[in-house]
Amino acid sequence: MLKDYASGERLPEIKKDIDQKRIDGWAALSGDFNRLHVDPVYAGKTHFKGTIAHGPMSLAFLNELMMTCFGRAWARGGLLREVRFLAPIRPGDSIRIGGVVEQVTEQGSGRTLHCRLEISKPNLEKSAVTGLAEVTIDGAQA
Repeated sequence: MLKDYASGERLPEIKKDIDQKRIDGWAALSGDFNRLHVDPVYAGKTHFKGTIAHGPMSLAFLNELMMTCFGRAWARGGLLREVRFLAPIRPGDSIRIGGVVEQVTEQGSGRTLHCRLEISKPNLEKSAVTGLAEVTIDGAQA
């Protein structure tokens, strides 16, 4: 049984500690061995001043949040859009993945939840990644 989220309600937060081992693991999983992600010496000479996590890793974290909250409904047709990468995620960062249900619309026998998502870094005043998500839950899933 899925939780019945209301407009204005926060989604449960997920916390992750990012280290080079996690980034290297994502490189192996994805096949993306761009030196900006896996070579600290090279990356240290760029404007980033060190390695950074892959953008798709952040998308996977947002997906994990939505799967945790909405399960099969998210897997069947959830939509993630308007993702913005605002600050790099680096080894040593402790990040928080969360969101809020901004609007719930009723339609037929179901409801569509419109959520604002973010990945934040406690040491930054702005979010590292933001996005919008939509998930429809039919009456049988609620």
